[in-house]
Amino acid sequence: MTDLVFIFGKNWMLSLAELIVYLEDRGLLRELKDYSKMGAVVTTSRPVKDGDIIDIQGALGGCFKVARLFHTYPLLLLKDAFPNKGTAKRAARNNLEDFPWLHEVFGKPRGKKITYGVSTYPSQTREAPAHYLHFTRGMNEYIKKQLLEKGAKKADYIVYDKPDQRNPRRINTSLWPHTIAKHKLLKRPNAEILAVFTESSVYLARTIAVYDSMLQQYRDESRPFISAEISTSPKVCRTLLTLAGAKPGDTILDPFCGSGTLLMEAALQDMNCIGIDIDGNAVSGTQRNLIWLGKDLGVHINFSIQKGDAREADKIVHSQVDAVAFEPHLGPLFRKRQNWDEAERIIVELTLLYRATLKAIGKILRPDGRIAMTIPVILTHKGDISIDIKQMLKGTEFEVYKLLPHHVFSKIDMSKREIDINTNRTILPERKRGQIVQRAVVMLGRG
Repeated sequence: MTDLVFIFGKNWMLSLAELIVYLEDRGLLRELKDYSKMGAVVTTSRPVKDGDIIDIQGALGGCFKVARLFHTYPLLLLKDAFPNKGTAKRAARNNLEDFPWLHEVFGKPRGKKITYGVSTYPSQTREAPAHYLHFTRGMNEYIKKQLLEKGAKKADYIVYDKPDQRNPRRINTSLWPHTIAKHKLLKRPNAEILAVFTESSVYLARTIAVYDSMLQQYRDESRPFISAEISTSPKVCRTLLTLAGAKPGDTILDPFCGSGTLLMEAALQDMNCIGIDIDGNAVSGTQRNLIWLGKDLGVHINFSIQKGDAREADKIVHSQVDAVAFEPHLGPLFRKRQNWDEAERIIVELTLLYRATLKAIGKILRPDGRIAMTIPVILTHKGDISIDIKQMLKGTEFEVYKLLPHHVFSKIDMSKREIDINTNRTILPERKRGQIVQRAVVMLGRG
């Protein structure tokens, strides 16, 4: 068994749902120990090596750091050592400075040049339990002192204490992936140390893998065919592939392939790709993108992209597929909120489109295969309107699978937590600020 810490992206609830699906599909989830809006702590059912952790990170769209847990502190100790208000307690500071875990993270430091950094992830409860910036700086200083006392030739730490790029009013206490790469913090004896606050504990973990944002940006900007209006985020694409149960070697169908972003993410995970789109330009663009990706990676990508109507997928695809993942046509691109009647008319049309597509998919998807898809949520002057899932699935072979299943949270006392989760969710939002047509994610299967 291995205790791992996962750091979430912006949509923490969808990230947690994806993580649970991924680990349960592979028989890896023994226990969800704790969680916050920033991350989760899990115990695996069997030991995992660093290579396994890198593979897990590479498959997940919603988690951008994975680390090995090496120590847990009670939250009360950190409150006393670095209080958000008042004076620190000397005994609590002395307790922290001991660091019985130093050898586990850095090995024998004598004679070595070591670079490291502490990244702190707050619990985001109503009241900050500790002064996060003081904690981060204090831990960095304590570690440096200990390393030098134990004979390190040099010990330097990396900090990022400028405002958060997403919220200028908030001080950022964590390191970005490109900073970690620049200073080689994943290469021993260097280290990034995660400090993840939850409502009861502070978990310390050594980062093993991070999301390669620079490489993703390069692929997004360098691929030959780009269509911002129809492209789905690569991270969301990875999440859809995970929810669909796709694994390396599987054949994946995207019946609304657009510019091929999802199929490129599938190809990066050694999956066979089948795409359909009604737009001939999108088809040729996806083909060009996959050819370019294969050349860029120096590998052969097995793909078939065809022009056609998703509602006739069973007539276009003549072999069984293992999983289906897609973002369908979501309706017109709106610049302002719509009136309810117009939005309702669009939802009815889209419901019929999706139902017919799912009926066709049912004829070519393997019996135990799953579907992951997004559905539109249209903002109107009277409120939000979305697809009625029961109507969408009427006459198809499929039903909605539950996300965030209740049994996973059975050992956590949910009644005493500020950060609550409604378990057994049939849909989860995937929203972007400023968009009139938002998204929600669903996972489907055959009973």
